[in-house]
Amino acid sequence: MKTAVNILTGLALLIVAFSLIVVYANTHPPRYALHIPPSDHRAAYENVTFETSDGVMLKGWLIKPPQEKPGMPGIIICHGLGANRSDFTDLAVMLARRGYWVLTFDFRAHGESGGSRSSLGYHEQKDVAAALAYLASQPRIDRNLIGIFGFSLGGSTAILAAARTGMFAAVAADSAFTSLREQAREAVTGFYHLPSFPFVNLAVLGYEIYFQTSARDIAPEAVIGRLAPAPVFIIAGDGDEMIPAENGRRLFRAAKEPKELWIIPVAGHGGTIAAAGDEYGRRLGEFFDSHLRR
Repeated sequence: MKTAVNILTGLALLIVAFSLIVVYANTHPPRYALHIPPSDHRAAYENVTFETSDGVMLKGWLIKPPQEKPGMPGIIICHGLGANRSDFTDLAVMLARRGYWVLTFDFRAHGESGGSRSSLGYHEQKDVAAALAYLASQPRIDRNLIGIFGFSLGGSTAILAAARTGMFAAVAADSAFTSLREQAREAVTGFYHLPSFPFVNLAVLGYEIYFQTSARDIAPEAVIGRLAPAPVFIIAGDGDEMIPAENGRRLFRAAKEPKELWIIPVAGHGGTIAAAGDEYGRRLGEFFDSHLRR
């Protein structure tokens, strides 16, 4: 009997330990060096630094449009987990050439920014708010004509931050998840191939203790309806196994008009731009043109 109790106790401790390891691994992504600066495209830009409300210093690039004049629109670009601002240099330069000031930056604990851990969308909302304040302070930008684009974690955070601030005139999100709990379930069962119970609940509990918050606060599906009347463009890859396209469909259903949905065939996670080719930049550019031009 004592042996059985010891075995069960040891097994329980292993399950708890593994769940905590999963939380730690996903909130401490490796940092990667920047690549493809805007200068590779001969685009004019500035290295910028701005501070969040909780004192984290963030680094970014402010990419300039070919022609500058007062009252211009701006766009913020948010990368995914474990990436950095240079992942979307091509897209940022393309949007700048359409006549936008584009701010692409590193989230906390990524790239060249400060911070040691990612909260998977909770504190990152402060990063977006700081980026918005910085871009809105630029003299040639109309603060009422600022849009945001994000991928994966960046897309989810863009929705959350837009709902919280009410300051974005247009929101585009690629491969965003519906909620942190659902994403934890997807990771546990799909990536780690483990049973949902008890690993999902333990991972979520570990996250909540670690960040002193509730996972319910990281649920883009629950808040996306607040973005109206700002337009929403939801993009997803039909071959995405990490954040399945059903996340995009659910976000679209929860959003209010005006809204658009684009499910890109075959595209896996991080592969939507490659799968869609030039159509990606064209459709994203047309979305922002439709809603950020006066």
